[in-house]
Amino acid sequence: MRHPNTSASAANVRHAKRKGFSLVEILVVIAVIGILGGIAVAGVEKVRQSAQTSAETSAARQVIQAYLMTPIDNKGRFMMGYGDAGKTLYPEGFSPITSDAEDAKRYPLRLAPLLENNLQTLFAGRDLRYYHEVASKSPYAASLNPSFGMNSVFVGGHCDGRIYDPGYEPGRWSRDQTKMPNSFWVLRPADAYSPSKLIVFTSSLYSPPADYGEPVGFYRVNPPKLPTGTSWGSYNPDIPASMGYVSLEHGGRTVAAHLDGHVDLLDGEQLRDMRRWSNQAAIFDDPNFSDWTRQ
Repeated sequence: MRHPNTSASAANVRHAKRKGFSLVEILVVIAVIGILGGIAVAGVEKVRQSAQTSAETSAARQVIQAYLMTPIDNKGRFMMGYGDAGKTLYPEGFSPITSDAEDAKRYPLRLAPLLENNLQTLFAGRDLRYYHEVASKSPYAASLNPSFGMNSVFVGGHCDGRIYDPGYEPGRWSRDQTKMPNSFWVLRPADAYSPSKLIVFTSSLYSPPADYGEPVGFYRVNPPKLPTGTSWGSYNPDIPASMGYVSLEHGGRTVAAHLDGHVDLLDGEQLRDMRRWSNQAAIFDDPNFSDWTRQ
Protein backbone atom coordinates (compact mmCIF):
# COMPACT_ATOMS: atom_id res chain seq x y z
CA MET A 1 0.00 0.00 0.00
CA ARG A 2 1.40 3.42 -1.10
CA HIS A 3 1.98 5.87 1.66
CA PRO A 4 -0.43 8.80 1.31
CA ASN A 5 2.42 11.33 1.17
CA THR A 6 4.43 9.49 -1.51
CA SER A 7 2.94 11.32 -4.51
CA ALA A 8 3.27 14.69 -2.81
CA SER A 9 6.88 13.98 -1.90
CA ALA A 10 7.75 13.01 -5.47
CA ALA A 11 6.09 16.13 -6.80
CA ASN A 12 8.05 18.26 -4.36
CA VAL A 13 11.31 16.62 -5.47
CA ARG A 14 10.49 17.26 -9.13
CA HIS A 15 9.57 20.84 -8.32
CA ALA A 16 12.83 21.32 -6.42
CA LYS A 17 14.81 19.99 -9.37
CA ARG A 18 13.15 22.51 -11.73
CA LYS A 19 14.34 25.48 -9.66
CA GLY A 20 17.87 25.41 -11.20
CA PHE A 21 19.05 26.17 -14.76
CA SER A 22 20.63 23.62 -17.02
CA LEU A 23 24.05 24.26 -18.53
CA VAL A 24 22.44 24.78 -21.93
CA GLU A 25 20.08 27.40 -20.52
CA ILE A 26 22.97 29.24 -18.86
CA LEU A 27 24.98 29.23 -22.10
CA VAL A 28 21.97 30.55 -24.02
CA VAL A 29 21.54 33.40 -21.53
CA ILE A 30 25.25 34.26 -21.76
CA ALA A 31 25.05 34.25 -25.55
CA VAL A 32 22.00 36.52 -25.54
CA ILE A 33 23.70 38.93 -23.14
CA GLY A 34 26.78 38.95 -25.37
CA ILE A 35 24.72 39.69 -28.46
CA LEU A 36 22.81 42.48 -26.74
CA GLY A 37 26.06 43.91 -25.41
CA GLY A 38 27.57 43.85 -28.89
CA ILE A 39 24.53 45.60 -30.32
CA ALA A 40 24.73 48.25 -27.60
CA VAL A 41 28.44 48.86 -28.23
CA ALA A 42 27.85 49.07 -31.99
CA GLY A 43 25.02 51.50 -31.38
CA VAL A 44 27.16 53.72 -29.17
CA GLU A 45 29.98 53.66 -31.74
CA LYS A 46 27.56 54.58 -34.52
CA VAL A 47 26.23 57.52 -32.51
CA ARG A 48 29.79 58.65 -31.72
CA GLN A 49 30.79 58.40 -35.38
CA SER A 50 27.71 60.31 -36.49
CA ALA A 51 28.40 63.08 -33.97
CA GLN A 52 32.01 63.37 -35.12
CA THR A 53 30.97 63.54 -38.78
CA SER A 54 28.38 66.22 -38.03
CA ALA A 55 30.89 68.29 -36.06
CA GLU A 56 33.52 68.07 -38.79
CA THR A 57 31.00 68.86 -41.53
CA SER A 58 29.87 71.96 -39.64
CA ALA A 59 33.46 73.09 -39.13
CA ALA A 60 34.29 72.48 -42.80
CA ARG A 61 31.45 74.78 -43.84
CA GLN A 62 32.93 77.58 -41.74
CA VAL A 63 36.42 76.97 -43.10
CA ILE A 64 35.40 76.99 -46.77
CA GLN A 65 33.26 80.11 -46.31
CA ALA A 66 36.25 81.87 -44.75
CA TYR A 67 38.49 80.75 -47.61
CA LEU A 68 36.05 82.04 -50.23
CA MET A 69 36.42 85.49 -48.67
CA THR A 70 40.20 85.61 -49.14
CA PRO A 71 40.17 87.27 -52.61
CA ILE A 72 38.51 90.37 -51.09
CA ASP A 73 41.71 91.57 -49.41
CA ASN A 74 44.17 89.75 -51.67
CA LYS A 75 43.85 91.57 -55.00
CA GLY A 76 41.23 89.14 -56.23
CA ARG A 77 43.34 86.04 -55.60
CA PHE A 78 42.64 83.10 -53.37
CA MET A 79 44.99 82.70 -50.44
CA MET A 80 47.95 80.41 -51.05
CA GLY A 81 47.74 77.04 -49.38
CA TYR A 82 51.45 77.18 -48.65
CA GLY A 83 54.02 79.90 -49.24
CA ASP A 84 55.62 83.12 -48.07
CA ALA A 85 52.90 85.76 -48.34
CA GLY A 86 55.34 88.51 -47.43
CA LYS A 87 53.46 89.64 -44.33
CA THR A 88 54.29 89.15 -40.67
CA LEU A 89 51.48 87.37 -38.84
CA TYR A 90 50.14 88.43 -35.47
CA PRO A 91 48.22 85.39 -34.16
CA GLU A 92 46.04 86.19 -31.19
CA GLY A 93 47.73 85.23 -27.93
CA PHE A 94 51.15 84.57 -29.52
CA SER A 95 54.25 86.49 -30.55
CA PRO A 96 54.48 87.84 -34.13
CA ILE A 97 55.57 85.31 -36.76
CA THR A 98 57.62 86.37 -39.78
CA SER A 99 56.28 85.42 -43.20
CA ASP A 100 59.19 83.08 -44.00
CA ALA A 101 58.56 80.86 -40.94
CA GLU A 102 57.00 77.47 -41.62
CA ASP A 103 53.99 78.11 -39.40
CA ALA A 104 53.29 81.32 -41.36
CA LYS A 105 53.63 79.59 -44.73
CA ARG A 106 50.91 77.05 -43.95
CA TYR A 107 47.32 78.16 -44.42
CA PRO A 108 45.81 77.90 -40.87
CA LEU A 109 47.37 80.98 -39.26
CA ARG A 110 46.75 83.09 -42.37
CA LEU A 111 43.11 82.01 -42.53
CA ALA A 112 42.52 82.54 -38.79
CA PRO A 113 41.55 86.24 -39.02
CA LEU A 114 38.62 85.27 -41.26
CA LEU A 115 37.56 82.76 -38.59
CA GLU A 116 37.47 85.55 -36.00
CA ASN A 117 40.90 84.31 -34.83
CA ASN A 118 39.24 81.17 -33.50
CA LEU A 119 41.77 78.48 -34.44
CA GLN A 120 39.61 75.90 -32.69
CA THR A 121 37.33 75.96 -35.76
CA LEU A 122 40.08 74.13 -37.64
CA PHE A 123 40.01 71.25 -35.16
CA ALA A 124 36.97 68.99 -35.07
CA GLY A 125 35.97 65.54 -33.85
CA ARG A 126 38.97 63.49 -32.74
CA ASP A 127 41.26 66.51 -33.17
CA LEU A 128 39.48 68.74 -30.67
CA ARG A 129 41.38 67.20 -27.75
CA TYR A 130 44.65 67.76 -29.61
CA TYR A 131 43.76 71.42 -29.97
CA HIS A 132 43.10 71.89 -26.26
CA GLU A 133 46.14 69.91 -25.12
CA VAL A 134 48.71 70.95 -27.72
CA ALA A 135 47.74 73.23 -30.61
CA SER A 136 46.10 75.95 -28.51
CA LYS A 137 49.50 76.49 -26.89
CA SER A 138 51.63 76.22 -30.02
CA PRO A 139 51.07 78.14 -33.28
CA TYR A 140 53.49 75.74 -34.97
CA ALA A 141 51.36 72.73 -34.01
CA ALA A 142 48.17 74.58 -34.93
CA SER A 143 49.55 75.32 -38.40
CA LEU A 144 50.84 71.78 -38.98
CA ASN A 145 48.00 69.57 -37.77
CA PRO A 146 44.51 71.03 -38.36
CA SER A 147 41.65 68.65 -39.15
CA PHE A 148 41.44 69.90 -42.73
CA GLY A 149 44.08 69.47 -45.40
CA MET A 150 44.07 71.83 -48.37
CA ASN A 151 44.31 70.89 -52.05
CA SER A 152 46.95 73.58 -52.40
CA VAL A 153 48.69 72.09 -55.44
CA PHE A 154 45.74 73.02 -57.63
CA VAL A 155 43.85 75.63 -55.59
CA GLY A 156 45.53 78.78 -54.33
CA GLY A 157 49.01 77.46 -55.02
CA HIS A 158 51.62 75.46 -53.14
CA CYS A 159 54.58 77.80 -53.45
CA ASP A 160 57.50 75.62 -52.43
CA GLY A 161 59.67 75.84 -55.54
CA ARG A 162 58.56 72.53 -57.04
CA ILE A 163 57.28 71.74 -60.50
CA TYR A 164 53.76 72.86 -59.58
CA ASP A 165 54.77 76.15 -57.92
CA PRO A 166 52.77 78.97 -59.58
CA GLY A 167 55.52 81.44 -58.68
CA TYR A 168 52.79 83.96 -57.84
CA GLU A 169 51.83 84.24 -61.53
CA PRO A 170 50.00 81.60 -63.62
CA GLY A 171 51.91 80.39 -66.66
CA ARG A 172 55.27 81.59 -65.34
CA TRP A 173 58.35 79.37 -65.58
CA SER A 174 58.81 77.49 -62.33
CA ARG A 175 62.23 77.02 -60.76
CA ASP A 176 62.92 73.74 -62.52
CA GLN A 177 62.07 75.37 -65.88
CA THR A 178 58.88 73.38 -66.36
CA LYS A 179 56.07 75.59 -67.58
CA MET A 180 52.48 74.90 -66.61
CA PRO A 181 49.54 76.33 -68.55
CA ASN A 182 47.33 78.90 -66.88
CA SER A 183 44.57 76.32 -66.41
CA PHE A 184 46.76 74.23 -64.08
CA TRP A 185 45.98 76.42 -61.06
CA VAL A 186 42.82 77.96 -59.72
CA LEU A 187 44.22 81.18 -58.31
CA ARG A 188 41.16 83.39 -58.80
CA PRO A 189 37.43 82.64 -58.65
CA ALA A 190 37.05 83.04 -62.41
CA ASP A 191 39.73 80.39 -63.06
CA ALA A 192 37.55 77.50 -61.86
CA TYR A 193 35.93 75.43 -64.60
CA SER A 194 33.68 73.42 -62.27
CA PRO A 195 33.72 74.92 -58.75
CA SER A 196 30.95 72.63 -57.49
CA LYS A 197 33.20 69.60 -58.04
CA LEU A 198 36.58 71.10 -57.17
CA ILE A 199 37.87 70.03 -53.75
CA VAL A 200 39.51 72.69 -51.60
CA PHE A 201 39.65 70.92 -48.20
CA THR A 202 39.16 67.36 -46.95
CA SER A 203 39.45 65.54 -43.65
CA SER A 204 43.15 64.83 -43.22
CA LEU A 205 45.39 62.37 -41.42
CA TYR A 206 48.93 62.51 -40.08
CA SER A 207 51.07 60.23 -37.92
CA PRO A 208 50.89 60.69 -34.13
CA PRO A 209 53.17 63.48 -32.87
CA ALA A 210 55.78 62.38 -30.33
CA ASP A 211 54.18 64.50 -27.61
CA TYR A 212 50.63 63.29 -28.23
CA GLY A 213 50.52 59.64 -29.27
CA GLU A 214 47.38 59.64 -31.44
CA PRO A 215 46.78 60.39 -35.14
CA VAL A 216 46.06 64.02 -35.99
CA GLY A 217 45.22 66.05 -39.09
CA PHE A 218 47.57 67.66 -41.63
CA TYR A 219 47.56 71.07 -43.31
CA ARG A 220 47.64 69.73 -46.87
CA VAL A 221 46.22 66.84 -48.87
CA ASN A 222 47.80 65.64 -52.08
CA PRO A 223 45.72 64.68 -55.14
CA PRO A 224 45.70 61.12 -56.55
CA LYS A 225 48.37 62.14 -59.07
CA LEU A 226 51.06 64.80 -58.79
CA PRO A 227 53.30 66.32 -61.47
CA THR A 228 56.24 64.96 -59.47
CA GLY A 229 55.11 61.44 -60.38
CA THR A 230 53.72 60.56 -56.96
CA SER A 231 50.45 58.60 -57.00
CA TRP A 232 48.09 57.23 -54.39
CA GLY A 233 48.26 53.63 -53.26
CA SER A 234 45.68 51.68 -51.26
CA TYR A 235 44.31 53.47 -48.22
CA ASN A 236 46.22 52.62 -45.06
CA PRO A 237 45.48 54.80 -42.01
CA ASP A 238 48.78 53.68 -40.48
CA ILE A 239 50.59 55.25 -43.46
CA PRO A 240 48.88 58.64 -43.96
CA ALA A 241 50.77 59.40 -47.19
CA SER A 242 49.29 56.25 -48.80
CA MET A 243 46.33 58.33 -49.99
CA GLY A 244 47.82 61.79 -49.91
CA TYR A 245 47.04 62.41 -46.21
CA VAL A 246 43.30 62.18 -46.89
CA SER A 247 41.37 60.63 -44.00
CA LEU A 248 38.52 58.17 -44.62
CA GLU A 249 37.57 57.96 -40.95
CA HIS A 250 33.90 58.78 -41.53
CA GLY A 251 32.70 55.30 -42.37
CA GLY A 252 35.11 55.00 -45.30
CA ARG A 253 34.42 58.56 -46.43
CA THR A 254 35.99 62.00 -46.05
CA VAL A 255 34.40 65.37 -45.38
CA ALA A 256 35.10 67.43 -48.51
CA ALA A 257 34.61 71.18 -48.92
CA HIS A 258 34.29 72.45 -52.49
CA LEU A 259 35.03 75.74 -54.20
CA ASP A 260 31.34 76.60 -54.56
CA GLY A 261 31.03 76.46 -50.76
CA HIS A 262 29.17 73.18 -50.32
CA VAL A 263 30.38 70.29 -48.16
CA ASP A 264 29.65 66.60 -48.61
CA LEU A 265 31.02 63.12 -47.91
CA LEU A 266 33.08 61.34 -50.57
CA ASP A 267 34.31 57.75 -50.58
CA GLY A 268 37.66 56.46 -51.76
CA GLU A 269 36.50 55.69 -55.30
CA GLN A 270 35.01 59.16 -55.77
CA LEU A 271 38.19 60.75 -54.45
CA ARG A 272 40.37 59.02 -57.06
CA ASP A 273 38.66 61.03 -59.81
CA MET A 274 41.17 63.72 -60.82
CA ARG A 275 38.33 65.96 -62.02
CA ARG A 276 37.57 66.61 -58.36
CA TRP A 277 41.10 67.90 -57.75
CA SER A 278 42.45 69.41 -60.94
CA ASN A 279 41.02 72.23 -63.04
CA GLN A 280 42.69 70.78 -66.13
CA ALA A 281 41.19 67.34 -65.50
CA ALA A 282 37.73 68.92 -65.30
CA ILE A 283 38.28 70.95 -68.48
CA PHE A 284 39.36 67.86 -70.43
CA ASP A 285 36.82 65.66 -68.61
CA ASP A 286 39.45 63.06 -67.76
CA PRO A 287 39.21 61.26 -64.38
CA ASN A 288 42.75 59.89 -64.87
CA PHE A 289 44.30 63.13 -66.09
CA SER A 290 48.09 63.50 -65.80
CA ASP A 291 49.22 65.49 -68.88
CA TRP A 292 50.04 68.66 -66.95
CA THR A 293 51.46 70.64 -69.90
CA ARG A 294 48.32 70.12 -71.99
CA GLN A 295 46.84 73.45 -73.11
